Amino acid sequence: MAMPRPVIRRTISVTAFFLAASLLVAGSPIVLPLLALRDLSTGRGPLRRVRFWCAATAVVLIECGGVLAAAVLTAAQFGRNNSPRAQARFHHLEWWWAGTHLRNLRRFVGLRWVVENPESLLTGRAIVLARHASHVDALLPILLFGIESGHPLRYTLKDELQWAPAMDIVGNRLPNVFLDRSPASNSPLWGRLRNLTTHLGNEIAVIFPEGTFFTPERLDRAATRMGETRPDLEPAVRTLKHMLPPRTAGTWSLLQGAPDADLILVAHEGMDVFGDLATIRSSLPLSAPVRVRVWRIDRSEVPNDEHAFTEWFVDQWLDMDHWIEKCMIERRSSGGNPSSLVGAKELS
Repeated sequence: MAMPRPVIRRTISVTAFFLAASLLVAGSPIVLPLLALRDLSTGRGPLRRVRFWCAATAVVLIECGGVLAAAVLTAAQFGRNNSPRAQARFHHLEWWWAGTHLRNLRRFVGLRWVVENPESLLTGRAIVLARHASHVDALLPILLFGIESGHPLRYTLKDELQWAPAMDIVGNRLPNVFLDRSPASNSPLWGRLRNLTTHLGNEIAVIFPEGTFFTPERLDRAATRMGETRPDLEPAVRTLKHMLPPRTAGTWSLLQGAPDADLILVAHEGMDVFGDLATIRSSLPLSAPVRVRVWRIDRSEVPNDEHAFTEWFVDQWLDMDHWIEKCMIERRSSGGNPSSLVGAKELS
């Protein structure tokens, strides 16, 4: 179903979020003591219901804060939102929004990120291909390459995320592409993706090639689709244990827009609990950090032929899946503190 026009969509989403914020804040003095008593009486971990309520309230309040900040910035620019100064300010607002969300998730959920090879984050002009296991990991590239390294980001994001009002308003002020995940072969989307990276400069373009979260059922459907176009690759993608096979068309379009940009692969292990609300609440607080690994690949190592690129891309995805499996085995055998994390960098 097509997204409503911005004025309609934002009227609905902004109203809903500000109303929810009012109800959550007003209800907290009554609800929080009741949730605390419930947690203590059932022995359900260290105040899991309280943490969940606080985290949800923080998410809504940050979205409202992002909307207000975007309105102030837009007014201050007198509508000149595409000027270099305005774009820089909106990028900083994006970093504030993402950083505030992540700090609150750390406070209430216990979410921590540990990067095994932080030296890979220091240079820009690249296309990031990131694992997608939850809504939260969409913030990881902003943390890695924006907040930590200072590079503006250009995102490809699914249309539905525009129902988050701050993401909608700020995201559409910046050179991002919100996309339909099932476009036709003649869709103008492919041209928009090429244009996204045409003048990349020292920036970072981000795409999540899986398109959605892993489940065994989705893997089976994706492998069947792969078999219709590349039957030689179907057996390999069916061996994936934690990831869906990459959808290559969007990444290929980004590559055509920036033929000299490097690729950066981002994998993480430990975010699977953020797949749905029930699992999040039952997992609070997280006892171990989320492990992150980054692979930077020089563009000269990437095939220039689309057919060969698809095979190469699947091989990279299989390597990432093997790394995730290795991390999970280490986590189980070490009680959550594997020795391989010695020397890794914890992101603030």
